[in-house]
Amino acid sequence: MITSYAASQPLSFYVAIFIFTLVPWAIRFSWPKLRKGSVVPLANPPELLFGTGKTRRSFVKLSREILAKARNLFPDEPFRLITDWGEVLILPPEFADEIRNDPRLSFSKAAMQDNHAGIPGFETVALVGREDQLIQKVARKQLTKHLSAVIEPLSRESTLAVSLNFGESTEWRPIRLKPAILDIIARISSRIYLGDQLCRNEAWLKITKTYTTNFYTASTNLRMFPRSIRPLAHWFLPECRKLRQERKDAVGIITPLIERRRELRRAAIAAGQPLPVFHDAIDWSEQEAEAAGSGSAFDPVIFQLTLSLLAIHTTYDLLQQTMIDLGRHPEYIEPLRQEVVQLLREEGWKKTTLFKMKLLDSAIKESQRMKPGSIVTMRRYVTEDITLSSGLTLQKGTRLNVDNRRLDDPKIYENPEVYNPYRFYDMRSEAGKDHGAQLVSTGSNHMGFGHGQHSCPGRFFAAN
Repeated sequence: MITSYAASQPLSFYVAIFIFTLVPWAIRFSWPKLRKGSVVPLANPPELLFGTGKTRRSFVKLSREILAKARNLFPDEPFRLITDWGEVLILPPEFADEIRNDPRLSFSKAAMQDNHAGIPGFETVALVGREDQLIQKVARKQLTKHLSAVIEPLSRESTLAVSLNFGESTEWRPIRLKPAILDIIARISSRIYLGDQLCRNEAWLKITKTYTTNFYTASTNLRMFPRSIRPLAHWFLPECRKLRQERKDAVGIITPLIERRRELRRAAIAAGQPLPVFHDAIDWSEQEAEAAGSGSAFDPVIFQLTLSLLAIHTTYDLLQQTMIDLGRHPEYIEPLRQEVVQLLREEGWKKTTLFKMKLLDSAIKESQRMKPGSIVTMRRYVTEDITLSSGLTLQKGTRLNVDNRRLDDPKIYENPEVYNPYRFYDMRSEAGKDHGAQLVSTGSNHMGFGHGQHSCPGRFFAAN
């Protein structure tokens, strides 16, 4: 009897065909794409057959442990990591000064690539990535420029916020620190971002406190999908729906205020009177947008949500850690209190007064050193090939960060594991170290606010 060739083959034959055709195809599309000529080691290679999906999910849960292992494997060397952002090159801090102002390294392109710019609900990312750097200019120029004018209003708002969250009682009682400090920061920030008419609006305060958490949850979950299907997948993710709803709610809160202000300006022009001036970020953002010739493309609601995204939780985290450190070391509270009381008594609430609070400045910088907002920093996207002084070539399209490992390096900081609020206070008296010891200063030894031209533009306001 004649049988076909196919029918005569055992099952193992077809299994082999499957393995040698489908599996290589799967690996081709899920394995990290090694760059031509790359000599940089991959610290967390994906498991065979599983591709990068499992590795990316592991990184989200265990990023600190994975980074620590990579540091031990490749001390003082560049290495690559598979992250939820994709493949990222991690440079040691020795490269920080070399690349800090290189125009071929783009922060905005990295942020837009990492956080779904162009997908509904993530409009804040597109604002951060604008070529005219609108929000960066407002933070760098306007917030710092007008700080003296808003110190007293901020002081009054701080008093109210502290009273609401901590109370006036002198008796000991438990307080949940995170929600209390988050509410305080949200109220103070909203005073300068939105002015006195909305800074106590409870609906807005709720949005400004929850938006960042929802954003990062949605962004992380969406990165678990292949990039090609994210424009569809986001419609079905509850976290992404929350973002779109919060934007809609924010429009209903902020738009009426903006329309009232525009009406006041039109009335002033018609009456030949000076235009009303408002010392808040709504006004400053409109001024910067008009100066850049981009007023028509400027969305003030997205601008406010972006300020919340960039500032509220980062400031809260630093303040909370400072309070925790002082709670663990109460012996330092009284010297700090004496410095603040003495300077306020002598000079009052002024910008120069805050600058003279050197011990307080040092204590905050020390808390940031011990618990930075990010264990890697200087997020960049390579826009064209760059050859570093070491001979390493950064190829176009590479995503990179710089390791923030020097913060606990005993060669840089004596007894780095010990909390010492006088560390940077004492450093100011050393020749040539006064400027670098300030909270707002950046350098390769302390990149709590990043480093270079893309370091945090709002750090001066945040510090004050």
